[in-house]
Amino acid sequence: MRKKLGLLLIICGLLFILKPLAEHGYSYYCQLQLKNELKQKEDIGAVEQSNQSKQPMKPPFLLEIPSISVEAVVVEGIGDKDLRKGPGWDPRGVYPGMEGNVIIAAHNNVYGSHFKDLHKLKPGNMVFISEGENSKHKFAYRIEFMETIHERDDTTIFDPTTERNLTLITCVSPASSGQRVIVTAQQVSLTPEK
Repeated sequence: MRKKLGLLLIICGLLFILKPLAEHGYSYYCQLQLKNELKQKEDIGAVEQSNQSKQPMKPPFLLEIPSISVEAVVVEGIGDKDLRKGPGWDPRGVYPGMEGNVIIAAHNNVYGSHFKDLHKLKPGNMVFISEGENSKHKFAYRIEFMETIHERDDTTIFDPTTERNLTLITCVSPASSGQRVIVTAQQVSLTPEK
């Protein structure tokens, strides 16, 4: 009986350890596929890029936050399946390049933990959105402020705006707390066409 109980405890311990590794591995694999997809789009669309720079940018697109070492491909949607692949573009917002609020959410403790250090950002830090690593079509945003809210109490982050803003969202651990870290940035420039 002791041997069976010991074996059961070892198996449970292994599962407890392997689950987060499997989640991060899945997210890493999805991000590699998405980056390859962006690279192929860049290679194919290099000729048409000058026309695209006037168009809104639809997912997938690349999100870079150098001050917290984030480089991730953003997928369309914020459902569980979407956020397992990487940060997700929230359809309550607008696409990058449009007037309004671009909203992106990501996990902070599972499936890649892309926004695990979101709370470390400071006003003045920069965020970049582009069609890929070598894209000349890039939007730059400067972080203006950050706050922690209770998700049921404050929905103003989803309100339409006439400014070109970017809102980044993640949960505060534990996820059951119902609190969210909200980072708001304002577009400061659009890289000039060449």
